[in-house]
Amino acid sequence: MRDESPQRLMVAVNATLRRSLEPALWIVLSILLVAAIQFSIPYPLDDDTAYHFSVARLIREHGILHSFPWTRFSWQFDHYADKEFFFHLLFVPFTSLGFNAASRIVGAIGGSSIIIAIFIVLRSERVKMAGLWALIPLGTTIFLYRFLQVRPQLFSIAFAILFLWAYCRQKREILFLVALLYPLFYVAFWQIPLLLIVAAEWGRLLSKGLFNGKLLLLVVAGLVAGVVLHPNSLNLLEMNRIHMVDVLFRNAWGNHLEFNMGGEFERFDIASWFRTLLPAMVFALAGAYLAWRDRKADLHYPAVALATILFAILTARTNRFLEYFVPFALLTLALAAEKYRKPYVIIAAGAFSLLFTIIGSGYLLDYIFRQNERSWQMSPSLIEKTAALIPVGANVFTCGWEYTGGLLLNLPGRNYMVALDPTLLYKRDPKLYDLWYRTLLDAPANSAEIVRKRFGSSFAICLDHPSLHPFFSSLSTDLSVKVVHSDGKWVLFDLGENFK
Repeated sequence: MRDESPQRLMVAVNATLRRSLEPALWIVLSILLVAAIQFSIPYPLDDDTAYHFSVARLIREHGILHSFPWTRFSWQFDHYADKEFFFHLLFVPFTSLGFNAASRIVGAIGGSSIIIAIFIVLRSERVKMAGLWALIPLGTTIFLYRFLQVRPQLFSIAFAILFLWAYCRQKREILFLVALLYPLFYVAFWQIPLLLIVAAEWGRLLSKGLFNGKLLLLVVAGLVAGVVLHPNSLNLLEMNRIHMVDVLFRNAWGNHLEFNMGGEFERFDIASWFRTLLPAMVFALAGAYLAWRDRKADLHYPAVALATILFAILTARTNRFLEYFVPFALLTLALAAEKYRKPYVIIAAGAFSLLFTIIGSGYLLDYIFRQNERSWQMSPSLIEKTAALIPVGANVFTCGWEYTGGLLLNLPGRNYMVALDPTLLYKRDPKLYDLWYRTLLDAPANSAEIVRKRFGSSFAICLDHPSLHPFFSSLSTDLSVKVVHSDGKWVLFDLGENFK
């Protein structure tokens, strides 16, 4: 009788290799796909990316930062907390390649981490065509725009997906690792995990499971370890509080009118929900309904649906949470489709998302891929001219915070007002913040003197917004002030030789 053991062994080895190679191949392909999209963008999509690149370049030049003297009036000046520390370290090896190349590489890593996280979870839950499911969020209107912004929340989204799955499935090593990495990558390092734990425990109640206190202790241990490992631990905790209390509750949700928080903190109206998030809404509602029907059979399924609902509520208040809402809505639908053996759902979901994007978001696709300059971008000729006019080490007054990243990128070594958020200027000196705000708004006759003496600045550079024209006119009436550049986009003032 012929011995078939070697043949069986070969079949088993081939099967094992196939199971290992297929996901590895798909992960490589997903990275290449995101990289191809990133490299097709002519210039990064927002000024925040320029800030992150600039911080990485400063780390390369000066080592780990413990202060930030380049923004003189920010709370970060002498209470520096690198709230995206590992994200900036990821940038460091690529800074020598230049802003565009470095941003594209880091964007490809961050974006593909979301797709890979979705793939890992769906494959682990035995969802068929997990790789194709993971790509569907890219066709969900405004999510694509957020996905292509090179920001640290890319990693937070991936962490959130893995965290909830690891918590529900008791994958302790993964859970601890994600909890540890959160404080090193993202400012809301305990808020997002807390929301996910609420969703998981709520799902546990629905599925009549038993609370496992050891998991919660493991999460706390990971978060504490991450904070301890952070080089700015105490300042990180305070920065977290500022973002929670002042930035989100007081200013974004409290509608503090003196603070321009940027468009991502605005809330969606009903029309915007239907125009930009209709596919995600359909996915979320269908998945949540099916999860409710099957709530007693499994913990992870209702937990994902509940997390989706919580992110939808947050998105209704502040649209920056849509980047969590969309992939969680997709996860909810994918799990439902597999649970109820509806393989055609993936075709319908993909076609619906893609068609909706093409019809309803052509303007957004045009903005992402067009060759025109971004609103905050400086031309090479302007950079050269301005660098020659403003010496390294000079103090520069700015009329806003939202383009400080571009100034740090293009005119390094100069000292500006504030970056990241106007709240950080307010936290350092409320009276000086009020003076800054009122001077730009009221344009008093002595504006030039205020800029020179109270803000210690010898130059002023601003984007040319019509609302600032009275302020520009007030500066120009001072005989010692000279307008050295004005092109309808940027305005640069030399505040004169009388500056002391």
